Amino acid sequence: MADATRRVPGGADGDFFVDTNCINCGVSRHYAPDTFGDDGAHAFVRRQPSSKAEILAAQMALLACPMAAIGTAQKHDLRRARESFPLALAQGVFVTGYNDRSSYGAHSYFIQGEDENWLVDAPRFTKDLVDKIAALGGLDYIFLTHRDDVAAAHEYAAHFGARRVIHAFEKDAQPGAEIVLKGSGNHDVGSARIIFTPGHTRGHMVLLWRGKCLFVGDHFASRQVSWYSWPAQIESTEKLRALTAVEWVFPGHGKWFPVPPGDFPDFIADKVRKMNAQR
Repeated sequence: MADATRRVPGGADGDFFVDTNCINCGVSRHYAPDTFGDDGAHAFVRRQPSSKAEILAAQMALLACPMAAIGTAQKHDLRRARESFPLALAQGVFVTGYNDRSSYGAHSYFIQGEDENWLVDAPRFTKDLVDKIAALGGLDYIFLTHRDDVAAAHEYAAHFGARRVIHAFEKDAQPGAEIVLKGSGNHDVGSARIIFTPGHTRGHMVLLWRGKCLFVGDHFASRQVSWYSWPAQIESTEKLRALTAVEWVFPGHGKWFPVPPGDFPDFIADKVRKMNAQR
């Protein structure tokens, strides 16, 4: 629970506040950019929400915050905010909310397919979210991009009988994983294409769904957090240029975004150019 006595300085006076437990992961701004700002070290309330839509967005940010660093001076009924998760982003793709502190606030995504449902990385294990996922058909697979963002994957797997998918290089983060992929090639699991993308970690992978939705975990993370190899990260980014039909990118850190049809190869080329400049 956020502590009003530890408010981040400079925030707008009023109901919502951020306390100094904030790690500035960016989640609050992804949901409520009109309310929350960035002072370089923490999020802060730059303007109190006023409309119903702004208040709901701020409440969703409160629920998603991995550090429980967002609070309110007044008591709020959060039922509508809870009912908003998982939040639809694109056809069959939802962001789960309830980001976990062990993942440094990384996003997790739910995919509802015709014959199978997926969780991409994992959020906190909460009854509200579990019940909503159950209502959407449950889980068949849990894809774990890499070791950093597994969070409560084992609890979701146990509850739904889902199979966790992880690379052998990352398996010690989920030693009970049911599907362990090996090697540097691509893999087809169910309806998903899994692509080996080492760099951020040795066994990092990304997931391509229906050719158009790319779940990249921390593959686009900066050189400062390239724990395994920056050259390998550049090389495995370059090979994504072949994915010409991608129209949505869903990262673990940073906000999800659309890509105009046909523009993804140019997007990757520009990213690789910038990455090479940091060698």
